Amino acid sequence: QGLRIHSAIITKHDKKGDVQLEVDRINTHKSLYEVRLHTKEQLFAGNYSVTMTFSGKITDHMNGIYPCRFKDGKEDKMLLATQFESHHAREAFPCIDEPEAKATFDLTLVTPTVRTVIGNTPVQSQQSKGDKLVTTFETTPKMSTYLLAFVFGELDALEATTRDGVLVRTYATPDNVQHTKFALDTAVKCLEFYNDYFDIPYPLAKCDFVALPDFASGAMENWGCITFREQALLVDPKNTSLHLKQYVANVVAHELTHQWFGNLVTMRWWTDLWLNESFASWMSYLAIDALFPDWQVWTQFIVDEQGLALKQDALENTHPIQVEVKHPDEIRTIFDAISYEKGASVLLQLHEHLGADTFRDGLRLYLQRHAYANTDAVDLWRAWEEVAGQPVTEFMTAWITQAGYPFVAATVSKDSIVLEQSLFSLNPLAPKTPTLWPIPLGNGQTMTAQSHSIARSDFELINPGRTGFYRVGYDPGFMAELDITKLADVDRLGLLSDAFEAAKAGYASSVDALKLLSKYTDEDSTVVWDVISGNIGGIRLVMDDDLLRDQMKPFMRQLVAQQLERLGWDERPSDSHFDSLLRPTILGLASFAEEPSVVAESKARFAAAKSSEDIHPDLRGVVYGTVARLGGSDEFDKLLQLHNGSTNSEERVTVAAALTNFKQPELVDRALALITTDQVRLQDAPYWIAYSFMNRHARKASWQWLQENWQWLVDNLGSDLSFFRMPIYAGRVHSDLNFLPEFKAFFETKLSPAFDRPIKQAIETIEWQAAWKARDLAALQAYFKSI
Repeated sequence: QGLRIHSAIITKHDKKGDVQLEVDRINTHKSLYEVRLHTKEQLFAGNYSVTMTFSGKITDHMNGIYPCRFKDGKEDKMLLATQFESHHAREAFPCIDEPEAKATFDLTLVTPTVRTVIGNTPVQSQQSKGDKLVTTFETTPKMSTYLLAFVFGELDALEATTRDGVLVRTYATPDNVQHTKFALDTAVKCLEFYNDYFDIPYPLAKCDFVALPDFASGAMENWGCITFREQALLVDPKNTSLHLKQYVANVVAHELTHQWFGNLVTMRWWTDLWLNESFASWMSYLAIDALFPDWQVWTQFIVDEQGLALKQDALENTHPIQVEVKHPDEIRTIFDAISYEKGASVLLQLHEHLGADTFRDGLRLYLQRHAYANTDAVDLWRAWEEVAGQPVTEFMTAWITQAGYPFVAATVSKDSIVLEQSLFSLNPLAPKTPTLWPIPLGNGQTMTAQSHSIARSDFELINPGRTGFYRVGYDPGFMAELDITKLADVDRLGLLSDAFEAAKAGYASSVDALKLLSKYTDEDSTVVWDVISGNIGGIRLVMDDDLLRDQMKPFMRQLVAQQLERLGWDERPSDSHFDSLLRPTILGLASFAEEPSVVAESKARFAAAKSSEDIHPDLRGVVYGTVARLGGSDEFDKLLQLHNGSTNSEERVTVAAALTNFKQPELVDRALALITTDQVRLQDAPYWIAYSFMNRHARKASWQWLQENWQWLVDNLGSDLSFFRMPIYAGRVHSDLNFLPEFKAFFETKLSPAFDRPIKQAIETIEWQAAWKARDLAALQAYFKSI
């Protein structure tokens, strides 16, 4: 793909010696990404080697081999890096570019004379030849093509060694290398944790972490040469928010999990991508919980991972965790919340079902048995069944081969709870397909039939701890009597989340969900407030009604008043980790409610700031967003100056959210026009587009911009995963069916294996949001008017 094959030699190896065969014709089939070599004589099965000379292009698409540009002081510099997952190794060299075609690699790079040359394995030899540097690396382990990687350019590093003797280095551009210290410390501890947990030593002599100025995704698990977007590796105490610091730790742990799950043992084909990604997502929380127990990350898992998966999997146009992939373009469509977050959530469910020791021992057996090989899901089930003596295959097959998840309707009486399971669906237009799952209810009980009855004395709530991947709807009488103050954080957030999602889907009313919310007046848990904030934002977005937005403001001010007074603006010695996470959430809600003190303080802090470092990194989003929503051209100019003057990836994205949040048409147009300029890095362009659509004042202009600049997107982001999410960005902000014909007219010409599902998901999102608005808008207006 993108390569020119200049010549080829085929050599046959047998007992009589080596015989060179003449290649008389080379054909390339672009649609199949194939090179075909033809010889005059017929070839039979045997041992052959093929040697080819070829050339290719270095492009800006952030796939294959690509440049990363940065400034070192005032000097423009460039790195070269690789990104081969899922099928981009074929852009760099001819290969059988499929995960099952594992091989060892002997890599030699001829580069300009640069400071740093990094590959998967340690450098074997390096010598200068004129103005070139020739670097030869040690042979790699047996691995898939998508894991091969190299980076070279002006990079510096910090380093440390694990107790097992593995050299760990964190690379970044010279001005950023000091900000890799947190990632380095986390990586060393994670490697040691995984060595113990898997009972298989990390198999390489070194493990490098490389922060790249340009990177399309979050990170990539190349064996021994893990690459990151700067935002996912750098922690600058003056500029990094606490939320991002947690994210960095999680991404480091995620990519290190892959050194075993994905690299050592690899899925046979992309159908089982979840074997890689679900495990990395689940295991990263296990590791970070061991390293930072005060963070209580499993509670955050329920909001961030499980919550996201439940939202996407409630669509008709979702897909099973294990999904058949027939064409390379389809691979992009499964790098989503189903393969990552739903898979991880189902693993959490199984972990609770089997027990921690049995779960771990089954993983150890699986990894030992299939090291350096490829597997299917059934290989993992067998390992667990051997260890557990339980029918894991039967339990898990329903969860990974069926799309969607159950809604359990619970009718509570004095002595019993009667349960009914059905497919949960957000869209009332979607067919209600009869499906059954084995549902772990808690207390060791499992529901396997459509209907099930349990003793009331056995349960306070169904699915305690929220480890099961399903939603529960209780009858109104039970909800009215429930004392939520006796529930754990995770159960309070689950109860509220299920109530609001049931309302969106039409199983209950939004007013009932808000009545439940009224019980949360003393709430101080950041994870519960994440659910509260998300659902208030969802009502404002989908109902899209100015009267309702105004009616909600007094309610929101009252809702946050207690926590606003408790937390204030500034850090205190008494703050817990969770207080620090909660403060920006409370201030953000107060700002949207136009709480006068918060609006005034945001404006004052912005006006006084001479640089971004004058505002605490946790609070910049609130301050910038407030002055953008209520400001004009002067605020836009200052924000743009902050954006262009910063090399901090998180800061630039935070400012981008504000620059796309003005209501004046001329400022909306200015922000959109910036996307195609060199003031916005290509890796950040999808953020700008998504944020612009979320601004209700910019929605029409963003839609117009998307259509007019589609070819620019194709040319510059056409192979990026975020490019195929453009229909989602446009669809999720609309709840008016009148927009559908225009949406379909534009995107119907874009249908392809990679676009098919995102377009259908966007259409379905517009439909269910329109249905929710039609059903509940008047009732919501009446409710907020009455309180």
